[in-house]
Amino acid sequence: MHMTFAYWRHQVVIGLFWVAMLSLLGHLDYGRWVLVTGFTMADGYFILSWLAFPFAKWAVLVDGRQVQAPTIRRRRKAVAPSGLNEQMLRPKRVQAAAKTPLKWYWRGVVDLGLVFLGPLVLGGYLTYSLRHN
Repeated sequence: MHMTFAYWRHQVVIGLFWVAMLSLLGHLDYGRWVLVTGFTMADGYFILSWLAFPFAKWAVLVDGRQVQAPTIRRRRKAVAPSGLNEQMLRPKRVQAAAKTPLKWYWRGVVDLGLVFLGPLVLGGYLTYSLRHN
């Protein structure tokens, strides 16, 4: 499934909400209940996370491509299994389960996790895509 502009825009707003909430909590002086000014490295990381958030969420929840881990190829003997029992005991090809929609509370947990891990998920997705395509 391709990412549409409407989906991207919607996810940018959701990501901005989470990043703003975490930034406000990070800049709050809990002793006096006032906001502290300044730009920290955490703010820079959260801006990077906000930019990566829509793509990471799409890669985790929406992307329907079948991804498979690399397998180790081993030589097989030239003799194929002859009996029916031996053929039935042969391992079948494993298929990934289809992605299903999540409940609202699980989506909130995924959103909160992707605010912190969005750049890592996006980097892993891009690395995998470049390596296996």
